[in-house]
Amino acid sequence: MTRRLTPVAAALATVLLLSGCGLGADPEVDEDAVRAGLTTVDGVTDVTTGFASTGTPWSYGLTTEVAVDDAGLADLDHVLDVAIVVVAVGSTGWSTYRFTVVTADASSPTGDRQVAIEDELSPGDVPGTLLGGSLTLTPDQMRQAVADRPARTIDRDPGRVS
Repeated sequence: MTRRLTPVAAALATVLLLSGCGLGADPEVDEDAVRAGLTTVDGVTDVTTGFASTGTPWSYGLTTEVAVDDAGLADLDHVLDVAIVVVAVGSTGWSTYRFTVVTADASSPTGDRQVAIEDELSPGDVPGTLLGGSLTLTPDQMRQAVADRPARTIDRDPGRVS
């Protein structure tokens, strides 16, 4: 019995490891810190975070959805700069970081609509890749964006995280 169990256990462990369900550092996000940091920005009305597998074992992407009003939409580059910094500080271990922006839309069944970021900003306005209405960054791009932050002069109120 023991001899038959060992190959079954080894096969199960292999399947779990190859499917991404094995051991490894789990990605983390402090949702409360991300929400608190972003909702202090003028024009941001709500923040939600979620995650999904990228399809590769041990590879997970963090999605941050930022709801904005007209003021936030008008200052979208600032909102996204702050979002990148707040998420970089409040999360670790993700393979990709995706940012989406929504705004209220009474005609929509969900009450909001996704903003096509690439229609509002040019690729030079933000780090990362603008695609499908969202902004996606790798961990290296996140680190670089935070390092470049002082040069981007996005601070509006030195007393706040913004």
